[in-house]
Amino acid sequence: MKRATYAARPLATAMVVLCLLAAPIAVLAKKGEKNYKRGLEHEAAQQWDRAAQEFALAVAASPSDTEYQLHYRRAIFQASQKFMEQGRTLFEQDDYKGAYNAYRQAYGYDPVNELALAEMQRMLRLQREKEGGDDDGKPAAATGAQISPTAYQPGANGTNGLAARGAAELTGLPAGRSEQQRIINYGPADLEEFIRTFAKELDLNVIFDRDFPKRTLKINLTNVTTAKALDYVFLSQGIFFQKLDRRTILVADQSKRPQYQQLVLRTFYLQNIEPEKARALIQTALPPNAGRQPAVTPNKETNSLTVRDTPENIRLIAQLLNAIDKDRAEVVMDVQIYELSRTNLLTLGNQIGDQNSLSNLGGVQPSSVLFGGGAQRVLTGTGMAAAALPTVLGGAFLLPTTTLSAFQSKQNTRLIASTQVHAFDSEQSTTRIGQKVPVQTAQVSNFGFNSPTTGGGTNNGGAAGGVFNGGGFPVIQYQDTGLILKFTPQVFPNHDVQVKMEIESNDVAGGQTLTPVFSQRAISGMARIPNNRTMLLASVSQDKNSNGRRGLPLLGLIPVLGRLFSTPTRDDAQSDIVITVTPHVLRAPNVTPEDLELRPSGSSQSPVSESLEAMVRQADSEDQLAAARLLPTNQTLQVPTAATQAAAIPANTNSATTPPASGVSPNTTTLPVAIATAQSGNAAAPLVETELPAFVPAPKLLAHAASVAAPSSDTLPIAHTADIKSLIAPANIFAAGSIVTATASPAITSSAPPATVVSARETVAENRKRPAATPGVMSNGGAALFVLANQQVMRAGEKQRLMILIKTDAPLGMAATSLRFDPKVLRVLSVTKGNIFGETPAAAPALTPSIDVAGGTLLALVAPTAAAPIKGMGVLLFVEVEALAAGETEIGFDQTAVHLMSTDGRHVAAQVTPLRLTVK
Repeated sequence: MKRATYAARPLATAMVVLCLLAAPIAVLAKKGEKNYKRGLEHEAAQQWDRAAQEFALAVAASPSDTEYQLHYRRAIFQASQKFMEQGRTLFEQDDYKGAYNAYRQAYGYDPVNELALAEMQRMLRLQREKEGGDDDGKPAAATGAQISPTAYQPGANGTNGLAARGAAELTGLPAGRSEQQRIINYGPADLEEFIRTFAKELDLNVIFDRDFPKRTLKINLTNVTTAKALDYVFLSQGIFFQKLDRRTILVADQSKRPQYQQLVLRTFYLQNIEPEKARALIQTALPPNAGRQPAVTPNKETNSLTVRDTPENIRLIAQLLNAIDKDRAEVVMDVQIYELSRTNLLTLGNQIGDQNSLSNLGGVQPSSVLFGGGAQRVLTGTGMAAAALPTVLGGAFLLPTTTLSAFQSKQNTRLIASTQVHAFDSEQSTTRIGQKVPVQTAQVSNFGFNSPTTGGGTNNGGAAGGVFNGGGFPVIQYQDTGLILKFTPQVFPNHDVQVKMEIESNDVAGGQTLTPVFSQRAISGMARIPNNRTMLLASVSQDKNSNGRRGLPLLGLIPVLGRLFSTPTRDDAQSDIVITVTPHVLRAPNVTPEDLELRPSGSSQSPVSESLEAMVRQADSEDQLAAARLLPTNQTLQVPTAATQAAAIPANTNSATTPPASGVSPNTTTLPVAIATAQSGNAAAPLVETELPAFVPAPKLLAHAASVAAPSSDTLPIAHTADIKSLIAPANIFAAGSIVTATASPAITSSAPPATVVSARETVAENRKRPAATPGVMSNGGAALFVLANQQVMRAGEKQRLMILIKTDAPLGMAATSLRFDPKVLRVLSVTKGNIFGETPAAAPALTPSIDVAGGTLLALVAPTAAAPIKGMGVLLFVEVEALAAGETEIGFDQTAVHLMSTDGRHVAAQVTPLRLTVK
């Protein structure tokens, strides 16, 4: 037992020593080598995304390793192009979501690939169009979420639209007077009087030029707005207007345009295009005309362009420069050259003699045949005479030499040249990869001379006598070998690449040092290739077979034995060459639908002018915003005290028929509140403000400091003028009419007189003369609902869209509304979502409308997504209605069927405002 233990000790000692010696190996191993080897495996399998991940880990472990960096850069580029190709395939299958994800991964691997970012934006736009329309690309039905504006749109048809800030503020406001269409039958009458009359309706100040011509006008127009009618008259009569301020214009003849036309100055900073080219384009596209002499000054240092022109043409030039000042296209040309060659040479046999020896075996010469004494003399001759005479016998028995050959040569060659060349659009890019080989093209004789010496030798004179063995000076030139690539790409809007190319491959095939033999392969031409598609440029296949035999005739033809008298030779050569090119577009001009729109540029005689309709539209919208901002934000409420005795009124009394309390000012809203007196006898207890919770079924607006009792379910006391208290309440700028609070107590009724609302039917001048509208009372944390219309007077058969506005400070997870109307006067056609939900498909709510035509009731259940609850102020629903017959109807909310629920499941109190429509 002890012997076995002693025998195992050396083995254990050796194992411990080996473990100790092997421990530093893991420490001294190259960092990241394990990930690098995995990346090489994925690279060989063309799995570029996995290879890029492994190489990234290797680079993170050893950032200074050049080999890691080389493979990492190549892998991320190839991975990005792989996902680009995948995205294009999904796009061709109309899978825009999948294509977006593929392009997103491509951009994630290679952020330099800006084309992937542009394609992501295009896929989002196409997905929105796909969800908002049918298969034919038409707008969605009226019950869908797509909103198709039917009224005038700012900036449409090339007119001067509102500024971006103004347009954002006008969202949800009713349209102005310029929206209303009418029938115009005028004249014959004076032109100046026509302009004054219609400008007054639009609340415009008009100044005429002193030389304005006197003319008569007769015009018949239908279904036009007043502002558009004036635009038509200005165009047909050859006159124009110059805007002096927001509501003042100067009208003159076209001949006075150079005198009155105002010019503006603007500098455009260009990103890609050269200023000289931009100036040439502007001067060609918009040549000078009457009243317009533009000045375009380029600045090469700042790559900018300063233009002096009319405001309309400045906007047109800005749109033109945005359409042409695109990113310059960049392409990476991936060139692959594959060459396979095989050679097989076999020589086996015994060759007797060669071509020279076997071709001159001797023979009979006339001077060599001797008879008699001549023969005796030959046989007995001595010296040089006997040696100089040939004989027939000696020539007949001369045998050639023999050569035994046994040689075989096989050679397989594989050449794979992969090169990536970066090039800009329409610019040539040249790449040379290889080396220069010296080639002797000529030889210049030396300037010395050769003369015999006294010793019998020669004198090799000249400077090159000892260097080039007296041969003179060789002329050496260096020839480029390897791969030479020349590309001139042109990228089209669909990302196809038309490339003019020259590919040349030169290699040294053999020969001596200064006189080598080159193998050359060259391709020159032009091709159009889709992006990320591989195209075969050239394919050459050569197959050469050579069989020969050298040796004695006849004998060499004997099978098997013939190899003793001849040497058969077989030489086979085969070569295949394939050249492919794959373009990868890294950046391309992003052509948007706005770049393809038509833009009015005026006529050849006069430049494009501002539209009077757009000017009036902007002025009306600014007036509406100004009037909204002037509405008061502090409200005075009259509250009864505990000792006040008031008469009871029936529940659900219409506020429009309830006269205000005595002594109450017109701008004061009287709010009745029940105050309990059974448990408290202190009539003089002070009133305190109770802040409302965010979400309660029945908010308590005011309460005594001592005690507060529940109101009666049947009647409520009317507020008295004594003991009033001023409270601050948030104002609603869209308040119109009486406001009824939809709470658990159905008896609460507002007794305030109807507030004044800014009517879209009346002119802006009349609206400005009206007093400010009295805002309704909305509890803190509650919500408000309104019904708005572009026009409150309709004709039978006319259609319009009503807006149901909502204002809430609490996020809502569900909104159920109920509208009542007279079914004999109005009919509801469709219900669509409003703009409070945004335009993203992810924020589209679930809309469930229910229309009772016979009963005149519209029920709408709106369930927004969890990511985009209803909050803030905006249009909740668009309701399209049609006037059926003459009469009046009130479109109001059924307070018992209005339910607003917060995202946490609690009820939110709502204030509602009805709307009255008149049909003629």
